[in-house]
Amino acid sequence: MGESIQRVFSGSLDVEPGRLSLAQFKKLLLALDLTPASNLLIGQVVQMCKEELDCLHVVHVIQEGMHDASYFDLDSHVQSLLDRAESQLKKLLVSNGLNLSDDKIYLLRGVPAFEIKKLAGRIGADLLIVGSHYKEDDQMRLPGTTTNCVMQGMEANVMAVRI
Repeated sequence: MGESIQRVFSGSLDVEPGRLSLAQFKKLLLALDLTPASNLLIGQVVQMCKEELDCLHVVHVIQEGMHDASYFDLDSHVQSLLDRAESQLKKLLVSNGLNLSDDKIYLLRGVPAFEIKKLAGRIGADLLIVGSHYKEDDQMRLPGTTTNCVMQGMEANVMAVRI
């Protein structure tokens, strides 16, 4: 694992020195934001989870209200956003060698941190993997807003990958 991996776990892990074993997790949930950095995140996850890819689920959340406007036919606009996001997400997964079944791919609309946590609980994910766009200042590195909100009060283990 590279130094870009930041791990935050709420439980104890059986970890070999220098290697994180993901075999102890039964259901992994990878949250993607579909920015260009998502490709890097998927590549890192594929490297780390080679043996656990059959346990992998993927979610993307379209931000609630971000694209809503009164001058749109909202239903068709939202459907268009969902269709584009679904196409982009599937292309991204396939280009990284992940041929997941449709029942393991979730496309949601709402507040990303809330929807990700809700889905993780609903499917019983025991490890949530998120990319983190770190913000740096002179004193410290801070995880991005969504990553920080996801980690707060999360029941499952969370692995934040700096992208």
